[in-house]
Amino acid sequence: MSAAIGSGAPAGSATAPLLSVRDLRTEIDTENGTVTAADGVSFDLHGNEVLAVVGESGCGKTMLALSILGLLPRRTGRITAGQVLFRGEDLAQATPERLREIRGAEIAMIFQDALTGLHPLRRVGDQIVEMIRAHERVPRALAKRRAVDLLDLVGIPAPDRRVHSFPHELSGGMRQRVMIAMAVALDPQVLIADEPTTALDVTVQAQVLETLARISGDLNGSILLITHDFGVVAGFADRVAVMYAGRLVEQGPVAEVYRRPRHPYTAGLLVSMPRIDDEPGRLERIAGTPPNLVSPPPGCRFAPRCSLAGDICREVPPEMRLWPPDGAVTVACHRAEQVGEG
Repeated sequence: MSAAIGSGAPAGSATAPLLSVRDLRTEIDTENGTVTAADGVSFDLHGNEVLAVVGESGCGKTMLALSILGLLPRRTGRITAGQVLFRGEDLAQATPERLREIRGAEIAMIFQDALTGLHPLRRVGDQIVEMIRAHERVPRALAKRRAVDLLDLVGIPAPDRRVHSFPHELSGGMRQRVMIAMAVALDPQVLIADEPTTALDVTVQAQVLETLARISGDLNGSILLITHDFGVVAGFADRVAVMYAGRLVEQGPVAEVYRRPRHPYTAGLLVSMPRIDDEPGRLERIAGTPPNLVSPPPGCRFAPRCSLAGDICREVPPEMRLWPPDGAVTVACHRAEQVGEG
């Protein structure tokens, strides 16, 4: 049985998705007009799965993540259409009280910048204790012991000492591990990791990703990874969803998408990645710039930058479809058959 078109569900999957986003539309008011940060986005996240959402900065990845948890800017952001189904419950219609119950306990998020994500004037252990006691009635001493255990779990040395540290006393990698410890404190079923390796050197990146993978395996949880780095996706994710200008343009198993991308944008991202076996020289790049999401172009939003674009691409928005029809990859492209030819 093949995946439903546009769902991104693994081929042959018989279980209901843990998290299912359907035709989500998120709008953000700016000084220059209203931006549609997520425009008809649909995907599924199954149990014990890592799904990566990849795209350039500004394509809507973070706003997509914030939409799931109801953390959009209070006065300027809103979901105007679609559903966010978590175990069948539509979080887009949930009350603020219900969302507070879910955040951290059932769906947790690792924010992009650990330095700003942590309170600068509070010890990291106290922040983890607050997270635990917000959802569970446990004595502070027990919560403090759990905070030490969590820091040990994520690989922070001398956790009984570091639990008393302030964020500025920790390195970038250690702060990111503290964020992971807070996120997994209550064994959530879904962990949203928004650019968890940004601004970290490659060695620390590998350590943080290894920590995430190990904890995900220990907790039998699922991860929604937000990133712009296809290199991170290659060694970490099961499936990948490529996002461009507020829309998903390709979804499928990582190995399939890497082997033969079906969308010109995906292909452009892959060839622009530096490889250790490449000849010295200039890196490939995608010509042009992303569109203004206040007034995006009609048709395919990648058409102005695409060498394969024809009249239909500039006029008619492409629908998600399986390509090849018996495959596991869905793509929104009128010219998917021509991508990679020659």
